[in-house]
Amino acid sequence: MLHLSVPIEELLLFDHCRLARGTQAGSDQNNTERKGSMKTNMLLGIILIVIGVIAFAYQGITYTTREKVVDLGPIQVTADKTRTFPLPPIVGGVALVGGIALLVMGNKKS
Repeated sequence: MLHLSVPIEELLLFDHCRLARGTQAGSDQNNTERKGSMKTNMLLGIILIVIGVIAFAYQGITYTTREKVVDLGPIQVTADKTRTFPLPPIVGGVALVGGIALLVMGNKKS
């Protein structure tokens, strides 16, 4: 059995120093979390702006699907069909305004 003898004054001093460092580390951690949140908001704002510009420029997403037209045993006939998923201009506008708002809010906090 190991028995250590440490005066109570040293233990109290150790706890006091540890608590003092914990408060400082806690405030640094809050600043780090706030900066990380601002970076995330700015990145999300930039992504929304890019999506908004693309939505305005292309007005929709076009994709091609391959469908079987005839399937008679070993004979198969397929056809490529082009489809468009329309994006209304309001979607681009909302993404653009939201992205700008996130960038402005991120800059005001710093």
